[in-house]
Amino acid sequence: MNSINKLMVLGTAFGLNSSLLTAGEIPMSAAPSSGGFDTHRVDAHAPIGVMADHTHDAGEWMLSYRYMFMHMDGHRAGTDSLSTQDVFNRGFGSAATDMDMEMHMFGLMYAPSDRLTLMAMANYVRKDMTMEMNPHAMGGHMMHMGGSHSHSSEGIGDVSVGALLKVYEQANHRIHLNLGVVLPTAKVDEKDAGVYQPYGMQLGSGTWDAVFGLTYLGQSDHWSWGAQATGRVALEETNDSGFAYGDSANVTTWLARQLTQSVSISARLNYIYQDAIDGHYDGGHNHSAPPHFQENYGGHVIEAGLGVNLQFQQGFLKGHRLAAEVLVPVYQDANGVGMDRDYTFTLGWQKAF
Repeated sequence: MNSINKLMVLGTAFGLNSSLLTAGEIPMSAAPSSGGFDTHRVDAHAPIGVMADHTHDAGEWMLSYRYMFMHMDGHRAGTDSLSTQDVFNRGFGSAATDMDMEMHMFGLMYAPSDRLTLMAMANYVRKDMTMEMNPHAMGGHMMHMGGSHSHSSEGIGDVSVGALLKVYEQANHRIHLNLGVVLPTAKVDEKDAGVYQPYGMQLGSGTWDAVFGLTYLGQSDHWSWGAQATGRVALEETNDSGFAYGDSANVTTWLARQLTQSVSISARLNYIYQDAIDGHYDGGHNHSAPPHFQENYGGHVIEAGLGVNLQFQQGFLKGHRLAAEVLVPVYQDANGVGMDRDYTFTLGWQKAF
């Protein structure tokens, strides 16, 4: 699908949502009813790994910081994990033994009205990958003697801006639309020894991307729950380095329990799908390990997670929220020979004022 068609699809979808709102098809309370959704509870926010999960009251600001660490360990083909030797047996000259990704995410939210919340997020990224050479591959023994080597990339990631539009609020239930754009501010020409690093080692997408979705939140006396479905679509055929990451979809749902006024715990299921990479590097790059090939990116992942939220109720930290979450994959179906996810850890801080 080219960029014009993608924009037409997005515009039609957004236009339909706006038409429903103006026609009154989606009910909207003038103000939260008595006993309605309490935005100040410790479990009012989703697990910290969920982005753009809540709106704010008119005039309210929020600052946030998240640290995310993802570890990948080796490869898999479809649903089957592969050893390094299994990768060599498939004809590859090298294999990635592990990969780590760290992200520092800085967020800002502001609500000009009760229905509209604006947001922006910038991040700083570091990636590290270790590869082991196949000693039996042509040239492998002479160049690397069957050993391993590592490379890394580090720098500013892509910046995203967007809006959350509240479209439903009745009693203890809320729904809002997620609309946003990802700006290609990250470098996508990271190189090692003069050649492009594997696609997954680049610091961002390098393309203008549209993000859109829907988020639902609910509460009872001591429980809260929610669900979110989002999509990300590249609005350009390729980036400045000649490729584009595949379009993706993410569906997640969670359940949280308020233990005290200050502490809540959560459980979450998370589904991710991403297409393979389109295009091809426009300069010199290796064709040795699975991460060097576009068809080995993307696939299906289902993760399960546990989280905790802590909100200070008094003292100079009153109103500050700390949260942590760990996600582990329970199902993976990689496109081609993809990287095998191990776990994702997110730690965050939020403060509304």
